[in-house]
Amino acid sequence: MTVLTDDRRRDLLARIEDKRRQVDRFVAAAVPRKRRLLNITIVGGTLAAAFTAAPAAGGSTFTSWLTMTFGLTSPAWQILCGAAAACSVAATVSTQLLKTQNVEEQVARAQSCRAKLEVLEIGLTTGHIDAAQATTEFIRCVEEVSFLDQRDRPPAARP
Repeated sequence: MTVLTDDRRRDLLARIEDKRRQVDRFVAAAVPRKRRLLNITIVGGTLAAAFTAAPAAGGSTFTSWLTMTFGLTSPAWQILCGAAAACSVAATVSTQLLKTQNVEEQVARAQSCRAKLEVLEIGLTTGHIDAAQATTEFIRCVEEVSFLDQRDRPPAARP
C-alpha cells in the first residue's frame, strides 16, 4: 500500500509543479500587461486634463503664443483638444481592458494559487501533508485558476 501512496505523491508533485509553471508563465505575462494598462490609464488621463486645462487657463493669449512659437498652421487649441481627445480615448480603452478582461482579479488569483501550490509542494515533500489532503487542496487551486485552462485552449475549443 505504501508504493501506491508514494506513486500518488510523486504524481501529485508532478501535477503541482506543472501547474506552478503554468501559473508562473501567466503571472510573468499578465503583471507587466496590467502595469502597462494602469500606466496608460494614469498618464492618458493626466495628459488629457493638462491638454484641455492649458488653453482654458491661458486663454487666447496662450494659444496664440503657442501657434506662433511652433509655426502651426492650425490654431494651437485645436491641436491641444485633439491630443486631449486621443489621450482620453487611450485612458478609457485601457481602463475598459483592465475591467472586461479581469486582469487585476486574475493576477491576484494566480499569485494566491502560486503561493498555495508552493505550500503544497513543500508539505508533500517534507511529509507534513498527506496525499489525500494535498489532492483536495490542489483541486481547489486548479478551480481558482480555471481561467488559465481557457487561455491555453485554441479558440475553436473554447465553449
